[in-house]
Amino acid sequence: GLVHSAGVKLTPVDKLNLGVNLDVGTLKDPDTSAELERTAAGFSVGYGFQRLTLASGLEYRVDNTEQTDSSYAKRTSWLFKNSFKFQLTPDWRIVGKFNHSQSESSLGESYDGDYTEAVLGYAYRPVNFDRLNVLFKYTYFYNLPAADTTSATDSSYVQRSHIGAVDVMYDLTPRWTLGAKYAYRLGQIALDRENPDFFDSNAHLYVLRADWHFMHRWDALMEVRRLDLTDAEDSRSGALVGLYRHLGNHFKVGIGYNFSDFSDDLTQLDYRHQGLFINLVGKM
Repeated sequence: GLVHSAGVKLTPVDKLNLGVNLDVGTLKDPDTSAELERTAAGFSVGYGFQRLTLASGLEYRVDNTEQTDSSYAKRTSWLFKNSFKFQLTPDWRIVGKFNHSQSESSLGESYDGDYTEAVLGYAYRPVNFDRLNVLFKYTYFYNLPAADTTSATDSSYVQRSHIGAVDVMYDLTPRWTLGAKYAYRLGQIALDRENPDFFDSNAHLYVLRADWHFMHRWDALMEVRRLDLTDAEDSRSGALVGLYRHLGNHFKVGIGYNFSDFSDDLTQLDYRHQGLFINLVGKM
């Protein structure tokens, strides 16, 4: 399909930025050839204090989807996005975000959707020893997927999860950086959205990684991963490799291959992540 996008960003003063955007277009399902007519509008605002940065956004979207009988079903969606960063000391920062969306369908309540993601992180990077980076992060995740936007995969589950994670990165030399991640999901999922019968879906994730800055503006990434699903009495292991190119001091783009079928994001319940990927990374 084809979607036309337009937007304007205004910075009236150094600490304040405002933005509006509009998307209009038609998409086509590659399997059924059903058309989806989309209209979306959004507004965003951000403000930076001396130690505190705030950002919020609101988006409204209308999708008209062609049905098998050539009629159209209408879906309206609201998305609220909020984030903040607060510098406690030169070494410690608190970061967070809160995203929430609701959607209603003309097909009835069983086709409505609901999504909430709340994240609170605590980042440590000592000024006098900036070779070390540590991030502690807590995530609350709730997802009630709409019946007509999912297929017969794990993504159709109703999910509510509490996830704790810690990431550690250490610059061993100017060329080598070593890292590790541990995450735990205390989660529940249900198959039926009408009368949900939740059952436990807890998991442990372990990741070891190495970054090699082998030449100017080029990095190589290597990871080994293990996912333990305690309630299912199952475990999965795999590896990931990537190649990144720095574009300036604050942005890099990479391409890689995930040899495992799971994600390092424990809110993702499906096992369809094996294969090539493209990743964009921004840093401050």
